[in-house]
Amino acid sequence: MWTVGLAITIPLLVLPPSYAFSETSTALLYLAPAIGGLVGEIWGHFFNDHLCRSYLRKHNEWLPEQRLWAVYPAVAIGISALVLIGQSLQNGLPWIALAFGWGMYSVATVITSTAINAYILDCFPKHSALVSSIINFWRLTGGFSVVYFQFKWIALNGAAIVFGCQAGIVATGFLGVVATQIWGPMWRSRYPPPPAEN
Repeated sequence: MWTVGLAITIPLLVLPPSYAFSETSTALLYLAPAIGGLVGEIWGHFFNDHLCRSYLRKHNEWLPEQRLWAVYPAVAIGISALVLIGQSLQNGLPWIALAFGWGMYSVATVITSTAINAYILDCFPKHSALVSSIINFWRLTGGFSVVYFQFKWIALNGAAIVFGCQAGIVATGFLGVVATQIWGPMWRSRYPPPPAEN
């Protein structure tokens, strides 16, 4: 959800000093998440296929929780990116550090979104519209709400603490992925999806 907040917050934070970006420079800064998203797509495509093929070679059945292994490197990248963004904004690091952090976070977002969507669709293959609407509701509701409090939070505590807290929230949320990998098969057998209506 921090992706939407970053897309609105970072451009407004680079306009005043210490960065003092022009409007053109601010617009060009959006290349960082675009390139990061492309890298995430390419890496995620091959890595997700690798996860599926390697698991199916060793086992004769598919376990949807195997998709969640892709989230592990993405979380590490995302946490590092948020810390780098916070330090860049707080300490006036060169703009390339800020752009690199933003691009890294986009890589993490795409990888994580793909893996989690694929996992849930493996679990609920006949409910793709419902799955998509629920996931997008939570991502966008959380993302757009960040904009309403992030500027005041940064003014009160500083960018390093704000983005550090966001990194901590990502790390805490990751525990849900670990729990799903451990208990997911039991949950799926105990609570099977309802039949799809045509």
